[in-house]
Amino acid sequence: MRFLPSVQFIEQSRVADEFVAPAAVLANRLLDAKGLGGLPPCSVSYFIEELHRPGAAIGLHSKGRANVRLNLAWLAKLAQQETAPEWEVAFVILHEYAHFVLELLEAREVSPGATRRRIEAGHADFLRRMSHLGWLADPVSRKLLSNHNAIAEEWYCDAFAYWVAGTLPEPHAEFFYELLAGVRFPPTS
Repeated sequence: MRFLPSVQFIEQSRVADEFVAPAAVLANRLLDAKGLGGLPPCSVSYFIEELHRPGAAIGLHSKGRANVRLNLAWLAKLAQQETAPEWEVAFVILHEYAHFVLELLEAREVSPGATRRRIEAGHADFLRRMSHLGWLADPVSRKLLSNHNAIAEEWYCDAFAYWVAGTLPEPHAEFFYELLAGVRFPPTS
């Protein structure tokens, strides 16, 4: 991996492509392994941050397609690290893709709002369980207790990424198997 100053990194989009490509491959491989490879593909593009929020990503979806736009300033910051942040980029891609999957689930529901109610109940159940476990919970569960995840949809998106990666502990992983049963196919081998 080449380490470039932020300005050079942003100007050379092919560097961003090289930086993100392994993470996109990882995200797609994980989705396929969970039986979600039959869902519409996710494309990744970039934008230059104007709001000075270096961690921002945008999930756009229309006409059955998902496009995740990653913040080049955030990617430039990651590129300065000495470790390859493949999982960190893949996690953001999966988090944004989870918003797209939520839209698909909502389009299929018979009763409007049913999917969001299930997610809110899953979030409440998670918070209840974690309040009993305190800080003895595993590292993934501790990350899911962040202020960012105080909103049920954001908790769902982060938990979706961990579930796809196979690191979300039970019984929360079972929640995703049940929630996504209607869009999953047998995983490819």
